Amino acid sequence: MNTNPAFRLIVLWTLIIIGMILHFNYHVSEIFYGIDVARPEANGVVPAGAHIIKNVFYHIPLLIIISILYFTGKWYKLALFLIGLAFTVSHAMHLAGEFKHPTYDLSQIPLLVIVLFVSLLINKASWDYYKNTNA
Repeated sequence: MNTNPAFRLIVLWTLIIIGMILHFNYHVSEIFYGIDVARPEANGVVPAGAHIIKNVFYHIPLLIIISILYFTGKWYKLALFLIGLAFTVSHAMHLAGEFKHPTYDLSQIPLLVIVLFVSLLINKASWDYYKNTNA
């Protein structure tokens, strides 16, 4: 097993990206079963909030993966930990929100539990990376 904290973080952030891609894919795959996946308020224009969410949850992890390869400063490692905490809170809130729907999505909920677990692992790995200034 590779114990290098930077390697672990790269793998875990990659898993977060895969989880987010699957999350979106699960939503749109409902089309195949005749389910209308369009939001009730949809008007043919993608709202700014949707672009922000995509930039945060898809692009930031990509940038984090790249930056882990090149930055090793203690300030950077602390920033990684704090970003990981923010992602964990976000994933926990999203999972909790899934339970507010009248019916439970039996593919989304397990996926979101896994993504939350991976984000908790990111917190642990980021903290270890921060504490180990030689890694």
